[in-house]
Amino acid sequence: MFLSELRLWNFRKYGSESFDLAKPDLIVPFNCGLNVLIGENDSGKTAILDAIKLVLKTHAFEWIKVEAEDFYEDSEKLRIEIKIEGFIPNEAKNFIEWIGWEGEGNDAKPVLRLIYQVERREDRILPSDVHAGMDDMGYQLNAEAREYLKTTYLKALRDADNDLTARKNSRLSQILQGHELFKNKSNVEHPFVKQFKELNKELESWFKDEKKENGDRSKKGEIKDKIDSFLKIFINDSKESKFSIGDPEIKNILEKISLTIEDGYNLGLGTMNRLYMATELLHLTHIAAVPRPIRKNRQKFSKFQLILES
Repeated sequence: MFLSELRLWNFRKYGSESFDLAKPDLIVPFNCGLNVLIGENDSGKTAILDAIKLVLKTHAFEWIKVEAEDFYEDSEKLRIEIKIEGFIPNEAKNFIEWIGWEGEGNDAKPVLRLIYQVERREDRILPSDVHAGMDDMGYQLNAEAREYLKTTYLKALRDADNDLTARKNSRLSQILQGHELFKNKSNVEHPFVKQFKELNKELESWFKDEKKENGDRSKKGEIKDKIDSFLKIFINDSKESKFSIGDPEIKNILEKISLTIEDGYNLGLGTMNRLYMATELLHLTHIAAVPRPIRKNRQKFSKFQLILES
């Protein structure tokens, strides 16, 4: 399946004084495979990509929502429609309640029409869900169907390095957590967790070391003792500090991992973006090959679609 058409009403710079469902403010057709958006600065290319993200969401679990700036001028209503077609049977079965048909006879084809309409009243944006169907408003999609629609969004070059650097909820940690190698198995401790616990013990021991060096007290002990002396003043005499590198859980461990090029130094944005794309492709090939938790069998992706902003 692939995204074949995008329609916008009163979204950012694409708007008009009237709101007429028969007259979208922008219609963008797409092909299966590679699509390139070319235009001058501030011509609306990013608005097209962001409209797609708002409806389909992304695998990166980004917090995406409609803001006041997304409404065209003083309009009180915006609407985004996305048409998806090119289904194979294993894909169509996930949307059987919402799919309609276009064309007649042998030319008829299944189509999924997604609708996202948001309104605001007195500067308050009213929450809304994505619907699907062939009529004007459609019916609400359930969580499972929406999961199948998520896209992979490759951020701008300047953001690639940040997503591959160790930090809380980094994209790299999300991709690794989704891989079968890091799934929790009942009654089996992951080797990473075991090694992490041992490293924590060594770190704690290092800061508790009371050995003397050259007749003077160890600097290691002085650091911890100095912190503990203040803790006793701030709280009570029973409190003591403990140095560690975090909880020994897979999520916490993976958030401390960074990814770079071996022997690479001062890598450019282009190289980092290629590394980021390679990491996302690891995620895509893995989720296409393993079963989903909510279904016994998951179909492989029949088609890939790429939309580039230039």
